[in-house]
Amino acid sequence: MEIRVLKPKEKRNLVPSVDFKRRSEVWREIGERRKSVRLSHHFSAKLSRLGLYFPIEGMTENVGPCGAFIKLNELHAFQLRDQIILTLFIPPNFSGQEKTFGLQGPARIIRLAGDNEGVAVKFSRPLKQFERTNNQKKQLD
Repeated sequence: MEIRVLKPKEKRNLVPSVDFKRRSEVWREIGERRKSVRLSHHFSAKLSRLGLYFPIEGMTENVGPCGAFIKLNELHAFQLRDQIILTLFIPPNFSGQEKTFGLQGPARIIRLAGDNEGVAVKFSRPLKQFERTNNQKKQLD
């Protein structure tokens, strides 16, 4: 490999002039692969799948219309692509209802994050189509 030093008369503008604000916007768009915004809120969650004797409890880190990241201690209970039933517990201070209620629907594990002790799930149908359950749970702090 040959290294060549540019002489003053050979100087070129190797980096075209760019509007730095626009460049920042482009990098943000490239870095963000999600199609929609996620809400950073901690909701209690239960994850159930065939073969589990008890549902695994966790806490959301963020939730969007098509998926969520859920922290849980029993990460070993799940594998990539597991089909699950997810229940999110929505507290009164968030919903405006009198009591906490559950939203339940099918989802799939799309990422296991050992460093964050959690799982990323993709909803099999949009969150707004999850069924409301009477299964109430106290929202954890």
